[in-house]
Amino acid sequence: MLRNSLLLLFCAAALCGQEAPAPAFDVISVKHVGDVQSTMVQEGNMTRSNMQPFRYTAGSVSAKVPLQAILLEAYQVKAFQLQGPDWLNQEVYQIEARMQDGTTREVARQMLQTALAERLGLKVRREPKEFPVYVLVVVPGSNKLEEITPAPQGYGVRFGRGMLEAIPCMPLGSLSGTLQQAAGRPVLDETGKKGCYKIKLQWSADPPSEGGVMRMGADPGVISAISQLGLKLESAKRTLDNIIIEKVSKEPTEN
Repeated sequence: MLRNSLLLLFCAAALCGQEAPAPAFDVISVKHVGDVQSTMVQEGNMTRSNMQPFRYTAGSVSAKVPLQAILLEAYQVKAFQLQGPDWLNQEVYQIEARMQDGTTREVARQMLQTALAERLGLKVRREPKEFPVYVLVVVPGSNKLEEITPAPQGYGVRFGRGMLEAIPCMPLGSLSGTLQQAAGRPVLDETGKKGCYKIKLQWSADPPSEGGVMRMGADPGVISAISQLGLKLESAKRTLDNIIIEKVSKEPTEN
């Protein structure tokens, strides 16, 4: 009797020591559908991409984006915190996944990590690293931001010479990412505002030099223009997770 009791206690302790299985989708399809260039479609005189940003519903997750964007969503980091092969931001993947109704986005992102490990053999390691950054903050006493409610499922961004406009609105975390090229270093949203806000900026911009190419989003005039929203950038240093890709396959295993 004593021997059986000890055996039961030993088994219980062994079970307690086991790690819980990683969260996983009920069903998931991962397809490599081409590269960024192959997603471009011609509509009259305009060219647009048919990529689709991440969309969450009560019981599903879907996206058609470069692998880099999937990794950024899964690990909730910015592009400057991710080190891996050059093709990460060129190869496009389509994800369709089902999960239990009521699954939080935090858990769904853990499920994405599991799917990437199982389907693409992803292995990563995390290393803390200090980065010189700018932080996006609200100018004290300012009240210029206009929140759009309810927040839309998606949004677009229109660039032009001396202008930037979100259609119909944009989270400030996304605005901070848009400012990085012009700022010359990572920009982090520290406004504390989580909604979707009307963004329409205009500034005086010099035309590109003869034969030069205007790179959308690179005009430094946009930095001073954010004061139109009651926002500003402050120089800072932040210690953040650096995600290093040790292994990843370009082609997923079969669905």
